[in-house]
Amino acid sequence: MSIPQELVSKIKLLAPGTKLRKALDDIVLANFGALIVFIPEEKFKENEEIFQAGFKLDIPFMPEKLYELAKMDGAILVDDNVTKILAANVHLVPDASIPTSETGTRHRTAERVAKQIGELVIAVSKRRNIISLYYKNYRYIINDINFLITRVNQALNTLEKYRQNFDKMILNLDILEIENRVNLIDVVEIINKGIEILKIREEIDPYVIELGVEGRLASMQLEEIMVDIEDIIKNLILDYYKEDIEDEDVVEQIISTLKNYKERRPISTSRLLGYDDIANINQLSDYHVQSRGYRLLRNVAKIPMNITHNVVKAFGNVFSLSNADFSALKEVEGIGEKRATAIIDSINSMRNKISK
Repeated sequence: MSIPQELVSKIKLLAPGTKLRKALDDIVLANFGALIVFIPEEKFKENEEIFQAGFKLDIPFMPEKLYELAKMDGAILVDDNVTKILAANVHLVPDASIPTSETGTRHRTAERVAKQIGELVIAVSKRRNIISLYYKNYRYIINDINFLITRVNQALNTLEKYRQNFDKMILNLDILEIENRVNLIDVVEIINKGIEILKIREEIDPYVIELGVEGRLASMQLEEIMVDIEDIIKNLILDYYKEDIEDEDVVEQIISTLKNYKERRPISTSRLLGYDDIANINQLSDYHVQSRGYRLLRNVAKIPMNITHNVVKAFGNVFSLSNADFSALKEVEGIGEKRATAIIDSINSMRNKISK
């Protein structure tokens, strides 16, 4: 299950290599408990009924200071940018009617405060040495580093295999497009495979972020695996949507809908592409379609989108485009010698794949 982006940004604050994480790790190693609220200064002043007693500090944030203050009872208040410690020894009094799934007093209080003020609250369990993050209605347990590294490596291996299969499918599609032999099943299977890759990426992202400095290599591997995937999917949708797409927000909506599907079946995907008349898998396999040329022009020839629109309008599909000569290409607005050469080279590259 993917983690919302607004929660991911909070997890990032606790990543290894940050000053906050150093303080939290020291607190855990010392077997201290802690309750830390991250709040804008003005919001702290506006919610005095929740933050009672204690003493104000307004001092620069340092891991050592947070560690020492954790020895005291009560909550510690830190500004939301983690630059200042605002107060310590604070008694938290959230609305007791706010529902909570927690059992311990510290964690029940943390969850209620997070829900009531909509800010980040961290609870460190003295007994279990676990760091729990609460933000709005979200709850997240910070994972063990060794578990994270194993989980990320497993996901990267899976992603790499998926990407290899995706690239093979794209290679086959190149050949089918040049030969004008594309069927709808070919397209929806590639789009579904691409969406699966995007979903895995969404699931692994929080773990890579949570690794912080320990995840630099994993982050680089992830970016290398994911290069161009989303753009290719978008251009495939532009290529094979039943009607011309004038509003590119439609493409984003289709991708979002596909991500939300628990199971991405070929027929469901084809209907999202506007083929409502497809009733069974046999029809999908026999339904001939033609690419408009967006993927060829954008991902292979690297033609800007506004000029790509002009080329698509002029030739209609990849098969016609592949038979266009240099002079015909140059007649399209925005296509000069350099871009015409890039298009012809891209088409020739696709043709060469057929002969291999």
